Amino acid sequence: MAENEARILQAGKNCWRVENADRVAFLIDSKRYFAVLDRVLPQAHRRIVIVGWDFDSNARLTPGGPVLSERLVKLVDANPLLEIHVLIWRSSLVYANNHDLPLSLGSNWYDHPRIHYRLDSEHPIGASHHQKIVALDDCLAFVGGIDLTEGRLDDCGHAFDCSDRTTFKGEAYDPVHDVQMLVDGDAAAAVAELAYERWRDGTAEDLQPLPMALPRLWPMGVTPDLRNHDVAIARTRAEYNSREAYREIERLNIDALRRAEKQIYIEAQYFAESTVAEILCEHLKNPDGPEVMAVVNYNSHGKLEQYVMGQNRDRLFGHLRQADRHGRLGLLFSRAHCDPHCDVKIHSKVMIVDDRFLRIGSSNLNQRSLGLDSECDLAIEATTLQARHSIRRFLRDLLADHLRAAPARVVQAYRANDRSLLRTVTRLGEGSCLLPYTVDESQAAPPVAFTAVLDPAEPFTLDRVISGLKR
Repeated sequence: MAENEARILQAGKNCWRVENADRVAFLIDSKRYFAVLDRVLPQAHRRIVIVGWDFDSNARLTPGGPVLSERLVKLVDANPLLEIHVLIWRSSLVYANNHDLPLSLGSNWYDHPRIHYRLDSEHPIGASHHQKIVALDDCLAFVGGIDLTEGRLDDCGHAFDCSDRTTFKGEAYDPVHDVQMLVDGDAAAAVAELAYERWRDGTAEDLQPLPMALPRLWPMGVTPDLRNHDVAIARTRAEYNSREAYREIERLNIDALRRAEKQIYIEAQYFAESTVAEILCEHLKNPDGPEVMAVVNYNSHGKLEQYVMGQNRDRLFGHLRQADRHGRLGLLFSRAHCDPHCDVKIHSKVMIVDDRFLRIGSSNLNQRSLGLDSECDLAIEATTLQARHSIRRFLRDLLADHLRAAPARVVQAYRANDRSLLRTVTRLGEGSCLLPYTVDESQAAPPVAFTAVLDPAEPFTLDRVISGLKR
C-alpha cells in the first residue's frame, strides 16, 4: 500500500486507466507526426478512427502529397475490409475556418460507404470537443495537441521562410510547435475505447472493439523512445445529460507538480490556471524547491484571447515573479526570426516533472480544459531507469527544438551547468531563438473581469453566469 501511495498515477483518481504499451514514441512537431501517420495508415486492416477538435479534408500530411480526402478514399478503395470513422467538433466548421463547409456542396469524399464522417455537438453550451486522437485497429494510437487540419504543418527548424508552411489557398502562416505521442499494445486499445465512447456519445452509434486479433502495427522508421511501460490515460469531460463529469487531468496536474523536487518544465498554449500557479509559487518560495521553466506564446491571437488568456497569463506570471525569491524561474517564448519579428506559436501541451513524470495531450492550462471541454492526455511515470532516460532525452529534444541546437550540444551544456535548465538555456540562448518573456511583478492581480464566463471551469447555468459576471 505504501508503495502505491508513493506513485503519482492513481487509476480512478487522477487518470482513467493505466495500461501497458509495448512501444512508445514522442513525435515533436507536426511534420514528423504527419509523415509517420502517412506511413502507417496503409497498414490498418479494419478500422481507422479520427477524433478531433478540427479536421480539414484539404490539409496534406506530406508537402506535395494528396489532400486528406483523397488519401482516405484511396485507403478504403485499396482495402475492402477497411472502415474509416471521422468525428469532429461541429463548431470547428466555423470557428476554425474549416474548408469542408464551403466545399461540401461540390465534394463527395465522405459519401463513400466505408467513410463515416460525423459532426459532434453533444456537449454543454460553451464547451468544445478538444481531443486529438487517431486510433488504428485497436492496437496503435496517436494522442496529443495536433489536429489533422491546416496551419499545423511545421518542422523543428521553424524556419522563417519555410515553403511548406502554406494553407490550402497558398497563404503563408507563422511557425508552430506541437507534440504528439504514439503508443501501441493495451494502452492503444484503451485510447481506441475512449474514441468509441466519444463516437457513441456524439452519434448514438456503437463502435465495438474489433472481434479478432489483428497483426500488430508500428510505423517503419520510428525507433521507440520507450518499451514495455505503463501509460496513463487522463480525461476531462463536463457533465451533460446523463453523462458524468471527469476531471482527471486537473487532479493529475496537481499531484505531479506537488511531487516536483528538482525541475518542472511546461509547454503551454495558454497559462491561465490559478491552482497550477499557486503550486509553482509555493515551490519558488521554498529555498530548496525545483526550477520552473515555462515556454509559452508571446502573442495571443485575437482581442478576446488576449483579454482573457493573455491578461490572465501575465497576471499569473506576475505572481510567479513575486514568488521567485531564489532565482529559479524561467518564463520563455520562441522566436523564429528577429527582423522582421516572427514568433513560433506554441500549441503543445506538455508537462515534465524531474525525470519522473511526463504528460502530453490536448489539455491547456486554463479552466475550460480542466472542467468544461472534452480532453485526452497520456502520461508516463518512470518506474525504470530506461524510462527516466527516455524522459530526459525527450526534454533534451524539446530544448534542442527551441534553441535550434544539436541535441548533443544541449546535453553538453546541461551537464556543464550542473543539470540546470535555466543555466543551460542561458548558456546556449545568446543569439538563439528562446527568449525571456518579460512581465512586471506589478501585473500580479486578481483574474480579469468576466473570466468565469469567458474561461469557465464548469458548464453554464443561470446562477453561474450571474456569478461569473460579478467577477
